[in-house]
Amino acid sequence: MAIDKQPSGQASKVYSAGRRMLIGVNVIIAIVLAGAIVAVMQAFAYSAHRKVDMTLSGVNSLSEGTENLLRSLDKNVRLTSLYFETDLEERDQQRYRRTAEDLLGLYESTNRSKVTADWINPLSDHDKFKEFTKRLRESPASKKAIDTYAERINKYTDELDARMRAIVEQELQAIASTTEVAMGEQTTPESLARVEFLLMRWRDDFGLQRENVDALMPLDNPQYAAVTNIIKDLYRNFASALNNISDYGQQALAQIPSLPENQASFLRGASDRYTSILADVEAEGDLLGELEPIKSDEILSELVPTGNAIVVETDEDALVVDFSSVWPPLNEQDAGRQVKFEDRAFKGEEKVTAAILRVTHKEQTAVVFVRYGGPPPFMGGFMPGQPPAPYTTMKRQLEDANFVVEEWDLKSSVTPPEIDPAPTKTIYVVLKPTPPPRGQFGQQSQEPPFGQQHKRVILDAIGDNGRAIFIAGWTPGPIGPMPSSYEYNEYLKETWGINVDTSALLVEASEYEPGKYNVMRQDFFNMEGLDVTDHDIVNSSAARQLVLPWCAPLELSEPLPEGVEHAKLASLPAKDGLWGIKQLHKYQEQFRERKYLTKEPEDLEGPYDLAVAATRGNAKIVVVSSREFAMDSAAFAKEFSLGPQGFVIRSRNPGNVTLFVNSLHWLNDNTEFMNIGQPIDVAVLEIESKSDERFVQVLATFIWPALALCCGGVAWWVRRR
Repeated sequence: MAIDKQPSGQASKVYSAGRRMLIGVNVIIAIVLAGAIVAVMQAFAYSAHRKVDMTLSGVNSLSEGTENLLRSLDKNVRLTSLYFETDLEERDQQRYRRTAEDLLGLYESTNRSKVTADWINPLSDHDKFKEFTKRLRESPASKKAIDTYAERINKYTDELDARMRAIVEQELQAIASTTEVAMGEQTTPESLARVEFLLMRWRDDFGLQRENVDALMPLDNPQYAAVTNIIKDLYRNFASALNNISDYGQQALAQIPSLPENQASFLRGASDRYTSILADVEAEGDLLGELEPIKSDEILSELVPTGNAIVVETDEDALVVDFSSVWPPLNEQDAGRQVKFEDRAFKGEEKVTAAILRVTHKEQTAVVFVRYGGPPPFMGGFMPGQPPAPYTTMKRQLEDANFVVEEWDLKSSVTPPEIDPAPTKTIYVVLKPTPPPRGQFGQQSQEPPFGQQHKRVILDAIGDNGRAIFIAGWTPGPIGPMPSSYEYNEYLKETWGINVDTSALLVEASEYEPGKYNVMRQDFFNMEGLDVTDHDIVNSSAARQLVLPWCAPLELSEPLPEGVEHAKLASLPAKDGLWGIKQLHKYQEQFRERKYLTKEPEDLEGPYDLAVAATRGNAKIVVVSSREFAMDSAAFAKEFSLGPQGFVIRSRNPGNVTLFVNSLHWLNDNTEFMNIGQPIDVAVLEIESKSDERFVQVLATFIWPALALCCGGVAWWVRRR
């Protein structure tokens, strides 16, 4: 029996060792299997670019317009964050840097084949910054200009420097031949002493300036702009010196007729001796003055080590997105002051996308605001009591969208503004003409009013295939609350089948007793809660946050003029208390007499059309019957809102900006650029709906634990085998 137990013990040991090995292998297989499942799922999500942003503010995603732009890129785009990092930095700097890096990561993940994000710390990544600088200088936009600069610099170093030195030495030798010897010393004649002193000073200056040029032209970082400025000043001053010598010689010959012949001959022949060198120096000076700035130098001049900039590059061009534009203060009065992170808005997507659009699309469309009289649309508000310009912020918004923005006052010019370089297309924003101001006692102005000849000028400029936005609406006339007419109504009705009923002002009142209404808010003329259609111009969530002030209803003809097609953009449904008032003075009388309002029989009831797009062949127009909807005061109005982090400032009417800018893109046949870089007002995590919140809870509470249990179950099952 004892002999039989020994093999049994050895077998047991062998079995236990094999079992442990099998269990270990199974565990390793289970771990690898679980890791492979997660890796495959992550790789699938990564390749499919599927993500869900459940925040109200959209901080974890890019707008649809930006994504469309990135996916349609036909050029490589590099985004470089130059947000600095130090051991002694404040907490706000970390938040700025991380937010910028997260944003650039979103851009890169949207189209990795075309967009590359990079991060350089200017305070420590010296080699990376040197490579960045080299790349900027070698781009076609910079290299072509650099080659021109180098040609001019070489002209100085290889030719004109030696020639200028030679002429100075020749002149000094000629003066030396006229010297007199007295008591063993040579003495320069008084008539030539001033010339000799000037030329000797230039001999020294030539050496000094050449040293400066050579010092600024190292192989790894040549300063082309600085060098050409030195050479340009050198040419100008040297030419001035030679001309002064020639002028002095003529004066000396006239004032001192008894000059010795050798001195007189020197002064008399100066002008002829300098003709050749003067012509070449002055010609080179002119060429230096015509040099265009080097793009890379412009970019680098905007960068400072602690400037927190983002650089957007293509192979041909580059732009700097500065810190102040990405992180503007919530309170505009704090501009230029030290402001904390919490007190700044984040406009990163808006500004970076605008820069990408500008460096990748060089063909630009002009947007011309057409007015007759009235205040300038973009300049004003600088003097005390002077009202701010109505479209200053909107102009910046349009320039970010790659439009060239100009104005045209028909009162002062009957020809459209000249734009250089010429735009690929021109879109006119037609504002209601401003009547000449009346005198102190109401007498009519002697200035000519807007007339048929002015209307014909703008309509001829638009042409048969033109593009335009007509901003109409209700406007008071010269006497009391009586409405004025709309000067372009005849054209719109006959050509496009659109009539602006300027006799009716849309107002909203609230019923507090049956048949009795009151105006409950000061902005009773602001139309909210509009119905927007699924047209490309207004087919976005932001477009629904639209407020149209001072509206007059639009009447759309039936049948339409031949070839015309309408597309409604925004309208108001019929609603109790929402009236198109025909006689505003009657309501003023009602309120004065009895403190409440009742609807007048002639007043209009809804629905009301307020914005419409129309096409006719290649021609397109948009009519918005709200006279102030695109002004800064309405389009960029702010309001306080209570969020998880307390009170924050939000855009009150983002739909106004969307309607105006998207209308321009539609008129420009660039619907893919709509809703690009929509501004984010508050960067806080807010779950948009309860269903989304429950999904997150289920994911965290059940799905991931269930996946772990599944992996454990697989391991157990393998072990059981």
